[in-house]
Amino acid sequence: MSIIKTIKKEVGMKKFFVIALALFLAVPAISYAGSVTSRWDVTIGGYIKFDVGYVTQGQGIDYRVASRSSAPGNDSIYDEYPNVNWYGGESRLNFAIKGPDAWGAKTSAFLEGDFRGVAGAAFVGTGYFTLRHAFMTFAWPNTTLLLGHTWQPWGFIPSFNMLAFSENHFMKGATRVPQVRLNQNFTKEFFMQFAIAATNQTLWGNNAGSYVDDTNRALLPDTSLEFVYKTDKCGKIGPWMLQFGLGGMYGKTKVTYGNTTTGTLSDKNADRWGASFWGYIPIIPEKKGNKTNALGFTWNAFTGQGLGAMLPAYPGTPYNRPADASLGTGSGAAAVTGAGLTTIDPMFAVTSGMWAQLTYYFTNQWWANALWGYQSNHFSQRYMAANTGNVRNLQNFIFNIMYDPNPAIRLGLEYTRITTAYGGASATPWTGGEAKGKLDAIRFGAYYFF
Repeated sequence: MSIIKTIKKEVGMKKFFVIALALFLAVPAISYAGSVTSRWDVTIGGYIKFDVGYVTQGQGIDYRVASRSSAPGNDSIYDEYPNVNWYGGESRLNFAIKGPDAWGAKTSAFLEGDFRGVAGAAFVGTGYFTLRHAFMTFAWPNTTLLLGHTWQPWGFIPSFNMLAFSENHFMKGATRVPQVRLNQNFTKEFFMQFAIAATNQTLWGNNAGSYVDDTNRALLPDTSLEFVYKTDKCGKIGPWMLQFGLGGMYGKTKVTYGNTTTGTLSDKNADRWGASFWGYIPIIPEKKGNKTNALGFTWNAFTGQGLGAMLPAYPGTPYNRPADASLGTGSGAAAVTGAGLTTIDPMFAVTSGMWAQLTYYFTNQWWANALWGYQSNHFSQRYMAANTGNVRNLQNFIFNIMYDPNPAIRLGLEYTRITTAYGGASATPWTGGEAKGKLDAIRFGAYYFF
């Protein structure tokens, strides 16, 4: 009997310690529950996104270009084997803040991140929460000042609807950069945007949130100006009304090079510029808030050089015009070196292209989008022959159907075909192939907005 009493006593003590430990661990959670507060008006938003899809090539969820097709006697592993993709990393979380007035202006801020993990030290990987937007605004009756990290301040296509990863796609508003932007309303319908912005998004690398290369060494930031006309006199579809935008950008990249004989460094500037004409037309506007049979069209036509951060398949490296060869990227050291090298003449490729989208609403809840995109990189034949891996042109055909059963949920099914032409064929075993390629993809996406 004494043994049984001893066992019961030990078991009781163990239960006591387990319960005590559980309560001890629970105290911080209980203490912090419901304690999220702010001095200002804060709205939490974002969405959960789930993707699953099939790609006819061996590519991940962010397919942007088609890999080369297999050549006779040279199969490409990327072309021979398809892939099934599952993903949740595009899920986002954001905070919209409204604060007190300052200098007669209404102030606000916006902070957003997602779980794609593409921004940060050495591309830390999907699943990591990384920054998308972080900016503050000061709004007067006719003037708005923006400071912070957000979309490029020119060439932003309106009403863009894709299930596939839609950034870095043909100047959709392709990159987010730190900037100072001034919006000035001339009338209720006509305004301009003037901005100076960083030459790249500055989040890659681990040097205090930036990395050092020839782009950062250039002291002239990207300077842009855009004029926008917007009116609801022709009706609207949801928030989208008749609008047109015409804008452009100019900047420079400092290309460094070195003489290995004398051990000296030199540099030359390469011009970067871009221009864009975009718009949205509610061909058949909604009627008293009902979108049934509404039809809208949006587009963005662009051209420029040195637009590497804003396009999906732009060879961002400048080339040397006299030698007609690549200069290399340069990172912490000279981009070009050579014995007796005395001068270079760097230039970026010129790129032109367009996005176009037609949207039709069957009902308020069911709607479809048909999209076409094209991008062409203009190099000399000699350069392309020496750099066969660079993309000459890229084309997208996309069709999707969206269903919104309620304001919180969106379901979509999307078909994509991508065709890509390269500078030339490649003889590299298992990864080379023809000078062109194509892929087809089907994707199902589900959103839950909050």
